[in-house]
Amino acid sequence: MKKIFKIFLLFVVISFCYSCQDNTKPGYEYMPDMYRTPPIETYAEHTIDGYDGLPVEGTIARGNLSSFTDSLGEKYGKSDDDYKRAGKELTYPDSIYQVDLGGNVKAFPFTNNEQTLEDGEKLYGIFCAHCHGVNGEGDGSITHPAYSAVPAYNDNEKIRPRANLPMSELKEGHIYHAITYGLNAMGPHASQINEEERWKIVLYIQEKLQNYGK
Repeated sequence: MKKIFKIFLLFVVISFCYSCQDNTKPGYEYMPDMYRTPPIETYAEHTIDGYDGLPVEGTIARGNLSSFTDSLGEKYGKSDDDYKRAGKELTYPDSIYQVDLGGNVKAFPFTNNEQTLEDGEKLYGIFCAHCHGVNGEGDGSITHPAYSAVPAYNDNEKIRPRANLPMSELKEGHIYHAITYGLNAMGPHASQINEEERWKIVLYIQEKLQNYGK
């Protein structure tokens, strides 16, 4: 009987304590956004936690990427005739023009020096070597007999039909146009490599790979 009374008394005490709690002061919430996520439209303006919902300051809108602002697209198209014309007319620029975050056009000098060649070698290794090979001999890691062979940059015998020149004599305009718009099985790389980087790759190919082994 005493045991039942003790259990009853304990129940009364617990009930009393629970009924006296202040419901206006709930416990701590460590991640309130997980419990009550506010419905917000993507990129809609709001002031939750001091964030207005707009892209982070310092990022570049896709329409302003410098990769698409070079002069090649304005002067040369994708056709074979434009490829040939680029080979005759297009030469290394004195400056690279890019659009900054404020929409201002700025000129950056393009210089043939060791640093530029080193940058070109690194970029070539990232974007080109898997097909063209480390030394430009057309023996990249993903080449396959099922596809036409990738030509070697130092080949001075076979005449390439579009340029009417062997690979070792391709002009900078030919190579730049091919990187930008693609050629044969090679796809365009303008969306991956900006203007300055393309010219660095071209310079590396002409200075190192067209003369490789000679």
